Amino acid sequence: MTVTIADVARHAGVSRSTVSYVLSGNRTISAETTKRVERSIKALGFRPHAGARSIRTRRTGVIAMALPMVYGPHNQVQMPYVWAALTAAQDCGLKVLMLTDDDGEAAIRDTVAGALVDGVMLMEVQRSDPRVPLLNELKCPAVLVGTPDDPHGLPRADFDFALAARACAEHLREAGHTSVGYLGQAPEAFGRDVAYAIHAQESVTHALHSRGQRSVWAACEPAPGGVVRALDDLLARQPDLTALIVYNERVLPLVMDRLAGLGARVPADISVIAICTDDEAERCSPPLTSVSLPAEELARAAVRLLARRIEGEELPGATLLAPALKVRASTGPRRDRAVGPWGGAPDVLPDVSPRASSSRLPPDASSHVPPHDAAG
Repeated sequence: MTVTIADVARHAGVSRSTVSYVLSGNRTISAETTKRVERSIKALGFRPHAGARSIRTRRTGVIAMALPMVYGPHNQVQMPYVWAALTAAQDCGLKVLMLTDDDGEAAIRDTVAGALVDGVMLMEVQRSDPRVPLLNELKCPAVLVGTPDDPHGLPRADFDFALAARACAEHLREAGHTSVGYLGQAPEAFGRDVAYAIHAQESVTHALHSRGQRSVWAACEPAPGGVVRALDDLLARQPDLTALIVYNERVLPLVMDRLAGLGARVPADISVIAICTDDEAERCSPPLTSVSLPAEELARAAVRLLARRIEGEELPGATLLAPALKVRASTGPRRDRAVGPWGGAPDVLPDVSPRASSSRLPPDASSHVPPHDAAG
């Protein structure tokens, strides 16, 4: 049987309006009467509806996750973030309202103006993201998951892509690899100006360049044909590649299949290092050396930051999650080979002396080197 305000009023010996005032806080009620009402609420197990609670606390207990849903394989990459955010919000006593509209600005404006949420977590952040200045204008507690060119003073949580790039470049450099290819996110992500896709590519290119390693890169569509085109493009522009860095979880098995089809043995002929979760790296054959990005921890960290911001706590401008290099079976020493298709390449260990490793980065229209080695 549902307990009502009238039941609480009878149990406490007060009027229904007094119970309502205690719940809403809209009128001063004596401490003694308030305690009596609260004891009755507890004794009867009364649960005020969300509207009454929000009137009293000026909060809804709800946060918005602004995440434009991208249809296709990328959906499978987004879902771990969503699930981790939902569980973290539950741990913080919060509920999550998903804003998946393509028109993110209108959805955010309507939600905040309607006082439906206490704060907003902004995902799939673009470098020039119109949602960022909007949130700053609305004065709503917010956390960015990603790094735009101008955060407008809003706190952000992100992976430390500069550190991840340095870990990849240094690991390959120590193994003698001076000619490296990079396969990035799908062309669609670059077309949408998604910050993580661009920051990762720029950071990797710069980290390789600063260590004297020559590099080429290509966006990679997560489909067999897209992988064939991207790898063929890299090899056409830099035929002596001996190592590959991949930041695109959906293409990893396809990349390994394509390399096998080309007659390239991993790691005897080409080393492969992935920027991905541990699960994805370990599913491949051979298991991939990886710089692991704690995807679910990023979502949890963003929710916890937003909960603190809602409570009025000042946050640092940037919270960067450090990656971890995990060496597995897909990387090894560089072995020189004749330029051209794999198969029958000579097993000659390279000269990795300083003289041999001072290769200069040639001009390459597709490889933009950022002015500094930073995550954004």
